Amino acid sequence: MPCECCKITNDQFGKDTAEADLKEYRRKGPAKQTRLILEAVRSLNLKDASLLDVGGGIGAIYHELMKDMVSHATHVDASSAYLTAAKQETERRGNAEKVNFIHADFTDVAETIPQADVVTLDRVVCCYPDYKSLLKAAASRSSRALVMAYPRENGLSRFVITVMDWFLKISRNPFRVFVHPVAEMNALLRAEGLQRKSLSRLFVWEVALYQRS
Repeated sequence: MPCECCKITNDQFGKDTAEADLKEYRRKGPAKQTRLILEAVRSLNLKDASLLDVGGGIGAIYHELMKDMVSHATHVDASSAYLTAAKQETERRGNAEKVNFIHADFTDVAETIPQADVVTLDRVVCCYPDYKSLLKAAASRSSRALVMAYPRENGLSRFVITVMDWFLKISRNPFRVFVHPVAEMNALLRAEGLQRKSLSRLFVWEVALYQRS
């Protein structure tokens, strides 16, 4: 049964949003922070790698990486609309047999998912209130590396997200966005055996690559 997180996410990231994002991806390619994630993963120089994409949206990360380095992917998402859009694009690209789709709150099902060479979280941590549980679960599924995009811990990010949350609140929308402490996230992943190897920044977003010690 879909969890409460799935219900909130389904309401926030519905069919119209998913279809618009898929159309934008087909027209322009991956978003800027997604491109940084792709660069980080490709820097690992892996071949026939397995990927676990947590909150993967329309699946842009594995759509791109299946061109050269990923042979199989698992996509876990709390939004059924995004999973539908991702499946549609996966089938269009002829990769239907290479992707496993799971509709769930990742932290609820992480232990049932096999480890992957690489785990990716593109703008997922900022949508999850309990970042510690999320990152511990993600780290436990990563055998070689983890790459994530999250809001920079600066005044601009805090202002943008505060405004977003204010509009969500007055519209009685239970969805929230968070700027989690970067130092604490880094320490948590280090305790899980992952060391930060690279860091890239945009105005609002930050992309970090972690590898197993």
